[in-house]
Amino acid sequence: MLVALMSDAHDELDHLRRAVQQALTVDCRHLIFLGDLATPDTLRFLRAAWPHAMDLVPGNNDYPIADFLACARLWSNTTFHPTSTDITLDNRRLYLTHVPNESLRIAAETGEFDALFFGHTHRPEHRAIGSTLIANPGDIQGRFGSPSFAIYDTHLNSVKHFSITHEICK
Repeated sequence: MLVALMSDAHDELDHLRRAVQQALTVDCRHLIFLGDLATPDTLRFLRAAWPHAMDLVPGNNDYPIADFLACARLWSNTTFHPTSTDITLDNRRLYLTHVPNESLRIAAETGEFDALFFGHTHRPEHRAIGSTLIANPGDIQGRFGSPSFAIYDTHLNSVKHFSITHEICK
C-alpha cells in the first residue's frame, strides 16, 4: 500500500491541495499527517480533499487539540491521535510523532517498529537505524524552499520524497 506522509501545512491550503492531488494520482490509499495543520479549518479542508482513511498527530502549532479531536470524531475514517502514537498499517508497525525528540530515539532503538515518521523540522530526510526506517516528509508550507511530502511504500518499507511538482529524493 502507498501511504502519503505530510507535515507542517501551517494553513497553506494551496500547497496542501496540490500535495493531496499528487498523492492521489499515484494511488496512495492512506494519509498520515505529522502535525502542524495549524487550525481545525485546515483539517476540514484536508478531510474534504482526501477520500481515504487518515491518521494524524498534533504538532506544536495545533491548538486547541480538543477542537481537532472533535472535528475528527465527525468522520469514521479519520483518527486524530492526541499525542505521539503507534499504528499498524498493512502489517507494518509505525510510530508517528511531530517533534523528533527522545521518544523517537527510544522507539527506534527498541527495534519493534518498521518505520518512524516525524515532522517539525520542515526538512525532508530519511535514514535507518538497523532495519527501522526513520523519515520526515518535509513540509507542505515550503518554509525553507520547495514544499514537499513523501510517499511510504508498506510493501518495500521505503520512502520517496516529492516536491509539489516532482520527485526530489530517491
